[in-house]
Amino acid sequence: MAARLRALAAQLLPVPVAGPRAGVADVQDPRRKQLSPEAIQQFVKNVKEYVASCDKLSADGTLPTMTNWDLMQAGNHLGAVTSKRELIVMLDEAEAAGRLALVAVLPGPWSDAPTREERVSLIQQVQIAEAQGRNVQQIAEWQLRYGGQGLGSNIAVPMVGYSGAGSKGSRQIHVRIVVTDPGDAERLSRIHTRKEGNFESTLFDSIISTPDNDHWRRQRQHLAEAFMPLSSLAQILPASLDRAKHCAERLRVLAETGAVDMSDFLLHEAQAQLQVALMGIPESVMESTNSNIRSTFMGEPGDNEPRALAASMRRILDAVEADKNLALPSDGCPVKGPVSAAMKTSDFPASTIYGNVLLLLFAGHDTTGHTMTWFLFELARHPEIQAALQLELDEFFSGLAGRDPEYRDLSKLSLMDRCITETLRLWPAVANGTFRQLQFGDTVKGADGQEVKLPKGTLVHIVNWSRHRNPELWGASVDEFDPYRNFQDSELARVGCPLAGKTPQSDRFSPFAHAPRSCLGKNFAQMEMRLILANLLRHFSFSFAPPYDSLLGAKMSATSTPGEFRGVNRGTMGPLDLERQGSCVWGERQLYALKMHVHVRAH
Repeated sequence: MAARLRALAAQLLPVPVAGPRAGVADVQDPRRKQLSPEAIQQFVKNVKEYVASCDKLSADGTLPTMTNWDLMQAGNHLGAVTSKRELIVMLDEAEAAGRLALVAVLPGPWSDAPTREERVSLIQQVQIAEAQGRNVQQIAEWQLRYGGQGLGSNIAVPMVGYSGAGSKGSRQIHVRIVVTDPGDAERLSRIHTRKEGNFESTLFDSIISTPDNDHWRRQRQHLAEAFMPLSSLAQILPASLDRAKHCAERLRVLAETGAVDMSDFLLHEAQAQLQVALMGIPESVMESTNSNIRSTFMGEPGDNEPRALAASMRRILDAVEADKNLALPSDGCPVKGPVSAAMKTSDFPASTIYGNVLLLLFAGHDTTGHTMTWFLFELARHPEIQAALQLELDEFFSGLAGRDPEYRDLSKLSLMDRCITETLRLWPAVANGTFRQLQFGDTVKGADGQEVKLPKGTLVHIVNWSRHRNPELWGASVDEFDPYRNFQDSELARVGCPLAGKTPQSDRFSPFAHAPRSCLGKNFAQMEMRLILANLLRHFSFSFAPPYDSLLGAKMSATSTPGEFRGVNRGTMGPLDLERQGSCVWGERQLYALKMHVHVRAH
């Protein structure tokens, strides 16, 4: 009965469904939670509901009763790893369809998997690494083992790929070409703008997930006004600044009771900034949805009510619909909630709007929150840099002579610019980079540096992590936090100056992906980070609380071994929680946290 239920779930959802013993080699592991037939039956019921909800959204605009994040949280991530039984069938189908030919073109782990059992186990390892948030470290290990060009190696990795949403969703085994050669990475990212489609099952046809380039361009052109530095963001800076001041007072209160989880704190503040300043959502709605949104993205069962994210989405969309004062710069009135205003005036399908709001709530806060957390992480490891930055901030606020900073004032924070840029290099929140498919046949460098041909439609994964950590590109100090390193001018992240609207990028550095399909929200992220961090470091100093004090002086590299501290890369990369973890049917599931002592500065 349980096997039939799992098979049904696999047919309904473009997310693989694991059996009670799924995992690496399907061996018994006492850390894994065993699922009852009743739990699997409930998961299947939820899958049916989710698929039907997706179809209704596309058909008539009815808001879904759950999101994919709600579904996975409710089922304790049952669908994250596929059982061997299912993978054998999928592998046979992929081989018959010729989708595995590229494993012979570039090096990779397939060469150590000559048997069917070993190949199935390899594909499970890829899934488990992704579910545990260590896929980029796994990729780096394989590059060093198989690639021939170190962390600049392009390699071939088999994986389970997803496309489509609702009943149109599908999943198949494919070969994904991991691209980290700097020249190849920049060229492919700039030219081949078509996305792989692997996020459609979660984010529908949003700006980040649609593989339809025409639909992407229409969205980009319509939404771009909301993110213009001077005409839009400078106008909503007062709302962002008010929240930044409030967050400093909130931290002061929290610090009175002991150590503070700065990961949770900064994720909360990034979500607040996103909703209040960029979307124009009332504070009351933000406060009532903030925790539920973030805990669903974190994904630990029991941390909130079932379907909490879908319910929060309804509240937010209702608030947007009810607000008649939302405005873009071109409306000729005070700018308010520019992104929400752009959504309301679009002719996008309901699935596009819903997907974009989901995208904003997730990537619009996780990336910024994690970057600020890593920023404080490195300042705690380098107190001399923290002191130098506080000196810059003291001079900055003194120069304002009591007035509030304006957008152009932020251009004066040169060390802040360098610290943020170095954080984006060393701990890229989007460590995955970007997933594309070739729009025509192209070439990449092989193991010996020769050009290797790839056909149209090849799936390519342009990874940030390995390029940002490659000593051949950054020198021997690649794993050290050094904001004074010799950045190229195009790499420095700036705000408040004529270059502020440009994407910080080079062939070795692309934290926001390369233009033209770069992160649309980068300018808002850059502004809010400076406002929040400036107000926090003006009033406080930060140091590690146990057990994170063990990380002072610790060496960290592109790879990691079990038990080591690392970044947890689950869509976005945050610091590993050293005190707790989740437990799923397929093994341990790592979480985010960073406990710090917050010291009030004497002025």
